[in-house]
Amino acid sequence: MPRLTIGLITYNGADKIRRSIDSLLGQSYTDLELLIFDNASTDGTTEICQDYAARDPRVRHVRHPETISQSANFRGVLMATETELFMWATDDDIWGPDFAANCIRELDSHPNAVAACTKVRFRKPDGQEYPARGTFTIIGTPEQRVRTYFSNPRDSARLFGVYRTEGLKRAYPADVNVYGYDWLVVGLSMLEGDHIEAEGTELIRTANPPGKYFEKFTRHFVREKGLFGQLSYILPLLPLSREIKRNLPAPAWRAARGKVIRLNLHQSLMLLKWKYPAFEGLFRTLRSVDRVVGNS
Repeated sequence: MPRLTIGLITYNGADKIRRSIDSLLGQSYTDLELLIFDNASTDGTTEICQDYAARDPRVRHVRHPETISQSANFRGVLMATETELFMWATDDDIWGPDFAANCIRELDSHPNAVAACTKVRFRKPDGQEYPARGTFTIIGTPEQRVRTYFSNPRDSARLFGVYRTEGLKRAYPADVNVYGYDWLVVGLSMLEGDHIEAEGTELIRTANPPGKYFEKFTRHFVREKGLFGQLSYILPLLPLSREIKRNLPAPAWRAARGKVIRLNLHQSLMLLKWKYPAFEGLFRTLRSVDRVVGNS
């Protein structure tokens, strides 16, 4: 059995998935397997993945008979993993050759760490790039780590680091499909150990405008009936906040709840800005206040 499983999730990624697979199979760290969870693709993705699996024994391809939620696909490939280490991958990102090696080196050097990730860059459709801000090292007690993370989970770049598999499995609750579920999983992983930023910039992620995520929020996440469901239209992180409180131990929740409240307000402002561009000036003013509060 290899030491590392790369869990690649894909849905209709035929136009870009070869690039991602090639960069993953080209890692300088070779003690790995690539497990592809194909979410019932219909555009030729399945045939591409089957071709790689036929040519490289490190590749396994699983195609779902019907489309499931993205969160269920993320969790499914993790739960199917039996190796010591695990990392997620998507069909539109590109990895440098030393990504896995650099991350695993940090995990081997920090036995108290549950995850390590190199620096990350985002690439816009026009080719412009900018650095991700969410891979910095987070250490301390579980309560300190949780509070630091929820102070600003930022761009979820650290979600794609290398994790100790068993710790990450404990951090991923079953049947969770809320807007911002990736923040929940990473936040709960803070209970399992430190997060270390590894050397280099070895991952380029596709940059998407905030509107894409709000469109996903309005279309794909099921809201409850009643007042709670109505509030989630203007507080999109409300269901996530309930899951955070439900899954965190009481001391960790007390340490993080102020930061979680701030996150709710911030996302509501972002949603307002997306729906009503005329509020741009108000948004900028409130964001200035938000930065001051967030640093306190």
